[in-house]
Amino acid sequence: MDNVLVIQNANSEGLGLFQQLLESDGYTIETIQAKQEKIPSKRYSLLIILGAPESVNDNLGYLSHEMDLIQNYVHNGIPVLGICLGSQLIAKTFGASVYHGPKKEIGFFHDLILDNNNMSDLFTGYNNPFTAFHWHEETFTLPQNAIRLVSSNNYPNQAFKIGTAVGLQFHLEVNELMINSWLDHARYISHNEKETIHNDTKKNFPILKQNLSIFYKNFKNEFSI
Repeated sequence: MDNVLVIQNANSEGLGLFQQLLESDGYTIETIQAKQEKIPSKRYSLLIILGAPESVNDNLGYLSHEMDLIQNYVHNGIPVLGICLGSQLIAKTFGASVYHGPKKEIGFFHDLILDNNNMSDLFTGYNNPFTAFHWHEETFTLPQNAIRLVSSNNYPNQAFKIGTAVGLQFHLEVNELMINSWLDHARYISHNEKETIHNDTKKNFPILKQNLSIFYKNFKNEFSI
């Protein structure tokens, strides 16, 4: 059975809903904590790189190792999925610039617009615009030869594909426990804003879960895994 390598860059940012989908398909998941553990030398069938508060511009050694790994996997035609920080690492690996966006986006947003659907089926079956969960303040230029797949009002590059790598600036994988944990530890968010996001979670979580299921199915078909 295929093995999946998951690189977790922060304790609070795990696979979430993705874990259940992968395990139900029989994948063996190996997760490493990037700040404490060395990346295994063996090759996996799929690489997933998760988010974290750090920036790709912080010149951290373990992030440089992840960029080397991304380059290696794409060169060898192995699928890579980067979420949030993971998407920024993919972008920088292939020559893009990562910088502060126009505003911090936290919570559920409903303005994500599909782009270049004729060049990829990753978002086939989605509403247009669609809903996703955001927690970011940095963004990136599009790498040369990359295909923009999703944009939004404030962030023109919300999702892209380059070779066998796919970057998602937004979060489809979060479960309610993760969202609540992030909110509990976010001192820069007001009580009223937290209450709004809590209420939005109850309303939008079924939509998010459905969007992840569609994306997961499309991702497997796109890369024949």
